[in-house]
Order: sequence, then structure tokens, then C-alpha cells
Amino acid sequence: MKNMRAIVKHKNFVAVREIARPALKSAHDVLICVKLAGLCRTDVFAAEGKIKCADGLVLGHEFAGIVAEAGNGVAGFRAGDRVTVMPVMPCGACSLCKADEHDKCQNTSMLGIDHDGAFAEYISVPASAVYKLPANLSFKHGAYGEPVAASLSVIKSGIQPHQKGLIYGDNRFGQLIARILKAYNFDNVTVYDPASGALEESAYDFAIETLATTQTMDDIFRALKPGGRVVLKSRKHEHIGINFNTAIKKQITLSAVNYGDFKDALQIMADGLLQVDDLLGDVYGLEDFEKVFERSKTHESAKIFFRPSNDDLSNDDVRDR
Repeated sequence: MKNMRAIVKHKNFVAVREIARPALKSAHDVLICVKLAGLCRTDVFAAEGKIKCADGLVLGHEFAGIVAEAGNGVAGFRAGDRVTVMPVMPCGACSLCKADEHDKCQNTSMLGIDHDGAFAEYISVPASAVYKLPANLSFKHGAYGEPVAASLSVIKSGIQPHQKGLIYGDNRFGQLIARILKAYNFDNVTVYDPASGALEESAYDFAIETLATTQTMDDIFRALKPGGRVVLKSRKHEHIGINFNTAIKKQITLSAVNYGDFKDALQIMADGLLQVDDLLGDVYGLEDFEKVFERSKTHESAKIFFRPSNDDLSNDDVRDR
């Protein structure tokens, strides 16, 4: 059996290890050679033990690569296809999945948390989670599909283009959401940096939070007009307090959203409606993971990527727009 290199989470430490290359788990799976994998805060939380995962698990969930092998039951993919993957997968067995409402499944599992992830040379995933990359998108863009899909979910929260909006948090995620809203004709949206001073009270029809703390929620509630809407996006794993009196007095609506359509996320980049090049940062080898993980805690202006193999990506880089 062939081996590969991967960033592996052990009980008390993380290390680059040589492990067995995964095989297809079923006839409906696809084996992908990972070209680039993006680093997310979720990966860092898993590495630090703040998110529980199995001992010996390969980390990472945002990636793009090339199909190395497709199972006998897979239609639509073949070796050589450039692809990316939606890393959060529905169970396929609950009543919601059977009713074709996979986006509402409460029994989802995630690459890099529940299954071996993408900080490795190869990964095996169900074909149902795989998407072909449009020809004009680079592997970097493909690996950025998951953040775009997560941000795209705000469009289905009930907010409207004519409304005055606020994005609480001038970070990479906030900037990405702002660009998506612009692509969907939202022309009156402010990206707010908490360090810039107090917000105007009762001034906004909706607010999208990207920094969820008790204090930021208090700020947002004060900034909303009566009847306003808060769109919840942060994936916090601890409890956050809210002021019920303010929420009720102002009749505030809370809308929690998860993901937009993954195919739409790729297409909006391919069509040039969403420019993200300046949000796509440097590429590192797997062995650099310690400094990269640490740097990610204080530098959020651009997405950092790992290149698991030593392959030359120069021919693909020309697709960066």
C-alpha cells in the first residue's frame, strides 16, 4: 500500500506524518489528489482541541485537486478532472434528507472533524460532495469555494437590496460578505470595524455579525432600527448572551444561516461577479503548519493555503484572475 504525507491531530499534539494513502471506501467514492488546501479557524480549533475530533485524524476541509480514481458507481467524474468538495455532508438517512432537504440535515459530518481531511496528498470522499471546477478557476479559487458558499447563505436570510445594512466586523469574512452583497445589488451596506468608534443607534435595517460576543450583540441590537434583522453567521462553540429586553422592545428578528448553494458559489467567481483574488494569500508546505497555524490567529486579511505535494502549480496559476 502506498503512503502519503499529512497533518495529523493526535491527542495532545499535531504533526506531519507519513500514513497510508486512502482507498475508495465504496463504489460511490472519489479519490482526489489534493493540490491546495485552505486553512480555516475551524482547523486551528480542532488542532488545539477546542473542537473534538478522533485521535489520528487528518485535519483540513477547504481544498481543490484532481480526481485520481472514481468508484465503479460514480457517474460524471473521471481521472484528471479538476474538482473541489463541499466538506459538510448530510447523513442521507434522516427524514429531511429523504425529503430532499439535505441543507437542513441535523446529522451532518465534516471533513477534517468527523472524517480524514484535506491536509494530505490524497483524500477519499463521496462523489455526491464533489464539484467540477469551472475551467477559468484556479485551484486557489476552488479551495475557496467553501467560504464563499458559507457567505452566500446571507442572501437567503430575508434581507432585501433596498435596505440599509451593516456588516459587523472588518475582517476577511466581512469583506467577502460585502462583495457577495454587492454582486446581488445591495448598494447601501457598511462594513464596521469596532475599533473605529461607536455605531449610530437605530440606523440599520439589518446587521450581519462576523464577530459574535455578548458585547458585539449588544452593539448590533442598539444599531438596528425597530423591526430590524440580525443575521447570525459566526460558528461559535460557546454560549453568547443577548439582551432579551432590547430584542423584544425593538421586535428584532434573528436569522441564523448556514450555507448557500456550493455550485452557485463556484459560478459567481467563474462569472466574474465576485472578485476574491486579494483575499487569497500565500502557499506553504505541510511542514510549515506550526508557524502557519500561529500566524492565522493574528493575520486574517488573506486566506492561507497548504500545498501537500511538491507538484508545480505554475500552469494552473495562470487561471488566477
